[in-house]
Amino acid sequence: MSNPMVRSEKKHSFLLVVTTLMYVIFGLLTSVIGVVIDRFQTEYNVSLAVAALLPLAFFLAYGLTSIPFGMLMDRRGAKLVLLTGTGLMAAGALLCYFSDNYVAVIVSVFLIGIGVTAVQIAGNPFIRVLDAPSRYTANLTMVIGIGALGYALSPLIVPVLQSNGCSWKTIYLLIAVVCIAILLIVAFARFPEAKAGEEERLDLSRLWTLFRHPIVCTYGLGIFLYVGAEVGVSSYIITFMNEVHHLDNAQSFWGEASFLYRVFPSKTALIVALFWLLQAVGRMVASFLMRFVSERRIFIFHSACTVIALLCAIAGNETVSLVAFALTGYFTCVSFTSVFSAVINSFDRDHGMISGLLGTAIVGGALVGWLVGSVGNRWGMVAGMAVNVPAFLYVFALSVWGKGRLDVNDN
Repeated sequence: MSNPMVRSEKKHSFLLVVTTLMYVIFGLLTSVIGVVIDRFQTEYNVSLAVAALLPLAFFLAYGLTSIPFGMLMDRRGAKLVLLTGTGLMAAGALLCYFSDNYVAVIVSVFLIGIGVTAVQIAGNPFIRVLDAPSRYTANLTMVIGIGALGYALSPLIVPVLQSNGCSWKTIYLLIAVVCIAILLIVAFARFPEAKAGEEERLDLSRLWTLFRHPIVCTYGLGIFLYVGAEVGVSSYIITFMNEVHHLDNAQSFWGEASFLYRVFPSKTALIVALFWLLQAVGRMVASFLMRFVSERRIFIFHSACTVIALLCAIAGNETVSLVAFALTGYFTCVSFTSVFSAVINSFDRDHGMISGLLGTAIVGGALVGWLVGSVGNRWGMVAGMAVNVPAFLYVFALSVWGKGRLDVNDN
């Protein structure tokens, strides 16, 4: 009987670096939507309801294409899916840059979302075959952590481009160029064999079996709620601080004549950038700590602190809220990777399909984020931000009582 998943024992450092760069790019493409949405609304003179279609189109791509890409991953291996995803990111970014109407921009964001989905669905389980399986959670945390730098960079890059006379869409041109370079590298790179054998290629009955599995269900809900809460917090920090603490977006920590004011003219925008930056730093720190401390213990500690930090942000004064929102970003650093790897490590096969099922749950970013805004619009942003608390509490419950195999020595 053949080995269900052929993996090289060699450490593929070059491919690990290339995959990490892909994650930086899709981090930029994900977070830049929140940075340019007001510019999109102004340039094309559309309503906020139309502008809100940008993040909806992006996250809708996860819901529609995660499972197909997962099946393709299992049938054809990671290389084809990564090539497809990188190509779609490049095509979508170029379309956005050259678009002259808002419909084309929305379509381009949807294409980018499909590309990002492909890269993440293939990349998350692919990282497992690039090094020893025992290092999977740590490596995944590190790669996604470095990739999260892309989330933090977009609030800084777009203002710099505009201050130098460039359109806000120039960032998409730059990203397209990088994606084309990555596409060429991946096309000629030699990949380890990691696709499923003939007897494992999935059909709909196998998909249904996986979908009903208790670990896939409980941890899939964890992905749905975690991503939803992450988006629900980060997307509404500026609105919360404005409504609750009357902190205008134009207020800065520094005087108008200073260099730092020109770089960071807004307190609240800086906190959003710090949310993502500290998350990235936290993932790299956690990846190192996982060499010495149980991965489950690290997950429990950080998921508990996420809830505490968010409660402080909701209940505290202006200064406490600003600090606590940034710390919330830091403490979320291991939640996604721990939930994801706990499921992957629990199965010896079907990793592409499982990655697709979990990727579909990322649609929670659109639905929970919408719920935060709706509740906040009706009952105020304290109530709206509080929607994220039970979502993070569920993740904490998974860290304590979840049956997924997180640590190598888990049963």
